Amino acid sequence: MKEQVLSASDRAALQGLIPLAGALGAGTIFALFFGGRKRGSGVAVFELFAIVAVLVSVGTTAYLAIALLHNDEAISDKVLTQTATPLIFAVFLLVLVSVLGRLPGSVERIVSVLPLILIAGLVAAWLASSAWSFEPGETAVLAALILGVGGLTALLAWGGERLDSRWERGLEQRRFVRLSVAGYAAAERELRLALPADGAEAPTVSCWVRKDRVYLDWISCRQLSAETRARWDALAEDRGRPPLGDAVLGRVAVTHYLVGLVRPFAVRFWIFRPGADDAPQVRRLEANADRLFDVTELGLV
Repeated sequence: MKEQVLSASDRAALQGLIPLAGALGAGTIFALFFGGRKRGSGVAVFELFAIVAVLVSVGTTAYLAIALLHNDEAISDKVLTQTATPLIFAVFLLVLVSVLGRLPGSVERIVSVLPLILIAGLVAAWLASSAWSFEPGETAVLAALILGVGGLTALLAWGGERLDSRWERGLEQRRFVRLSVAGYAAAERELRLALPADGAEAPTVSCWVRKDRVYLDWISCRQLSAETRARWDALAEDRGRPPLGDAVLGRVAVTHYLVGLVRPFAVRFWIFRPGADDAPQVRRLEANADRLFDVTELGLV
């Protein structure tokens, strides 16, 4: 009869890894099938990739733990650590997917919030890892401490977001006053260039007018870019009709303001005139001193 040489502590450690792996696997499956959050295809594929990696990791840990228990042979600390490593890897992947699902949609919001999320995650990990130095009776104090620090970081993030919103609001108000003093008048005009029809009327464009010249600001260009992309996407998905007009707007590309820190703001328009052009003509405009784009010659609005 084979002698059992697996120590009691190692056996307990291996037996503890199995339900932990099962719990992580069950949570991952629940997130996979009952998440219910709409995302783009790229993010969805990445999330599915990470979730499958988590399932494989927890399955690997469970398999190794069961195999070692079945062999009932002495194991080293290195082998025990290697058995738990896929489980730790799975936890990091789950944290990454969870953070990704809670990031705001726009690039600007991600850039502003991501540092706060990373700091909060590091602080939480540091506090949780110090639990081994506490006595069992002090766990409630540690839990309250972690929740208190979490509430404090959340309050700091909320305050930072309010300050950022106030700064942005004040910046837009000052920009409006500056343009008005410089002789620009705010206006709304209907887009003259044709777009695919999706049942809605031709979009109106917010613009600035001065001395019979028409200007678009960066925000209006971004809105027009989004509207143009949405109309062409609807046509590609059989939800729209081809554009009707002497000049068709195919695309609007705006230099991102983070990129604009190292090069001038610019916007490009793809304009096609059926019967006259062999290919869309790309018109590139750079912002003037007031950070406005003169679109008068384009016949845009």
